[in-house]
Amino acid sequence: MYKKAIIASTAIALSIGAGMVRAQSADSAWYGGIDLGRSRLGLGGGDFDNALANQGIGASSSNERSDTSLGFSVGYLFNRNFALEGAYTRLGEFNYSAAASSPAADTISGKYKAHALSLSGIGILPLRQSWSVYGKAGVARTKTDLEASSDTGAVAVGNASDSRTGLLIGAGAMYDFNRNVFARAGWDRYAQLGSDDTGKGHADVYSIGVGYRF
Repeated sequence: MYKKAIIASTAIALSIGAGMVRAQSADSAWYGGIDLGRSRLGLGGGDFDNALANQGIGASSSNERSDTSLGFSVGYLFNRNFALEGAYTRLGEFNYSAAASSPAADTISGKYKAHALSLSGIGILPLRQSWSVYGKAGVARTKTDLEASSDTGAVAVGNASDSRTGLLIGAGAMYDFNRNVFARAGWDRYAQLGSDDTGKGHADVYSIGVGYRF
């Protein structure tokens, strides 16, 4: 399913976006937008167990998987079918807790924080009555932080962080209120978050937003 989503989104973004190599049309414009949504973290307790194990701690963990996401984007619409977009997205802060059994009995708690900078090509397929659908494919530079603290001090635990570049894909729909103002709803997947030291996985973001073309 995931591979099919990658192929479909990439095909829409790149094949429709072939118009980028042509001369810019009268539809070209800079735009900016803001998106608010819900992120879904693709990490579970076992991933946090593995991260703590890298610090020599044996534990059984549980974690939150959802949080509010917030994104800001700036892009250039080359024509009605293709745009290039850069964005910053706060993926969220996810609480977790772990019952440590070694080297001593303790309770460890903290947050898993993630955000991303991305650059994507967006292929747009206009429909009737101001509606359009889009596919997105690009790269994201993600930053993750694992914050950890011991409740009793019996176990020495530290924070960890990771930065990496991974695939970003997405799809959604847009509605043009007029030539300048638009709204959109979409799904984005950040394919690579974190490392063995922080816990690694992916994140999905489901969002709605508004934008303005200049």
